[in-house]
Amino acid sequence: MTDPGTVLVDFDGTISLTDIGNRMFHRFTGGAFQAVVDSWKRGEIGSRQCLITECSLARATREEIRAFALEQPVDPGFAGFVDWVRGLGWSVRVVSDGLDLYIRTVLAREGLDLPVEANRLVLCGDRLLPAFPYAGRGCGECGNCKRGAVEEARPGPVIFIGDGMSDRCGARVADRVFAREGKDLIGFCRSEGIAHETFDSFSRIRELLEPAPGIQRESS
Repeated sequence: MTDPGTVLVDFDGTISLTDIGNRMFHRFTGGAFQAVVDSWKRGEIGSRQCLITECSLARATREEIRAFALEQPVDPGFAGFVDWVRGLGWSVRVVSDGLDLYIRTVLAREGLDLPVEANRLVLCGDRLLPAFPYAGRGCGECGNCKRGAVEEARPGPVIFIGDGMSDRCGARVADRVFAREGKDLIGFCRSEGIAHETFDSFSRIRELLEPAPGIQRESS
């Protein structure tokens, strides 16, 4: 891992061991969100419209969302991975198509001060209103397209780490891709012929990167 560049890391299901966004909407919509998510996974709507509809179905206060987020675990190796990457002169950015409130809440609990690029959550009482500060980049269908995040991290090399459907655009264009074991991103990479490596922890990613002379893509 030479020539300092950027590591872009998804949050839900990648840094966090649960998909906090999905669990949050399950909790605060009474399960009504699932039909919307299924429509997104079938390609009938983009993730931006999916999130708008999920938020419209939910009712929760800021305090309830923060308390829920604080119950969710993260990969125990992530903090050490961040320290190691930064020690090599690389930058680390969290790039998510989820909501900034629960992401920042969890990172603060872990004592992690990282740049976060995510959709913004505005609350009016118990009503959730999403805003999309990064919607203008990338494919135009995502709330926060990770292809746009990779392109903005150029001209240096970019490593992309993710797990699910919202990571497809980033995986297509990054220099090296890590996909969490047992999750949707692996199937997508295989179907698209995208070279990738699988991982079950951030400690494993460090092991895979340490002997590497560069960040060339590797086959899984």
